[in-house]
Amino acid sequence: MVTEEQRRRLEQKRNSLEQLYKLQSEKVERIREALITETDPSRKFQYEKQIQEEECMLKQYDDKLSEIENKLQPAPLPTKSDPKKIQQKILILAAIPQPHNLRLDKEMREIRAAIERATRRDFFEIDARTAVRSQDIRRAIAEVHPQIVHFCGHGMEDGSLVLEDDAGNHKPVSPEGLAALFKLYAESVNCVLLNACYSEKPAKAISQYINYTIGMNQPIQDQAAIVFAQGFYDGLGYNNLDNKDIFQRAFDEGIVAIQMENIAHGQIPVLKKKLG
Repeated sequence: MVTEEQRRRLEQKRNSLEQLYKLQSEKVERIREALITETDPSRKFQYEKQIQEEECMLKQYDDKLSEIENKLQPAPLPTKSDPKKIQQKILILAAIPQPHNLRLDKEMREIRAAIERATRRDFFEIDARTAVRSQDIRRAIAEVHPQIVHFCGHGMEDGSLVLEDDAGNHKPVSPEGLAALFKLYAESVNCVLLNACYSEKPAKAISQYINYTIGMNQPIQDQAAIVFAQGFYDGLGYNNLDNKDIFQRAFDEGIVAIQMENIAHGQIPVLKKKLG
């Protein structure tokens, strides 16, 4: 249990690390731009080596931020309302292959904040993994046994999600590969949210096995993706007074959140339900 003083210090440390992460990202980007225009082979080699070193530092900042976020995660509160209620585990998987500078850190913070302020916050537990590779996703699902899997990152026009390989480079994963993965966990995973561009195709493939899958039918801006995630998890945490389908309710809340922000992306998220 984190005390208020410990939380304050952790939040200060997180804010400082976020600034360092931003500066380091900008530094890496400047070196990459210099590498593109450089013609001297020896200088190109030096730039490439420097990029590797600076990206290692970037990864260290990212790991420290993830560690702090896990410490700040609120402990589940005991409940007496209904002993039959099962705690929902949310697994957040984030991938930021270069050169995509997505605001995934903010998206992950907003998800945690939505759950923390939820009426039903005691029914949720969050586990976040960053810089994920394809094998990391498979192992994380097997380890955590989540009911909700949230992917935030970049998607390609053919429906592939962009992960990382061991060197931090692009590693596209096809819709068919993702569907095969979730087929193995159809008994435990209840909802998959693919908060990435062009993710409707993998959402449709995954919905063969998973009850609820959300994808994006075209490119979606970072801010719109974040606002949708805020609304979705707000909706997930509300008391369901009208006994409405909870995931449909959360999806609708995400759509309304986008529309109320006057963001012209209200028709981009799509909900796929398992047939039969």
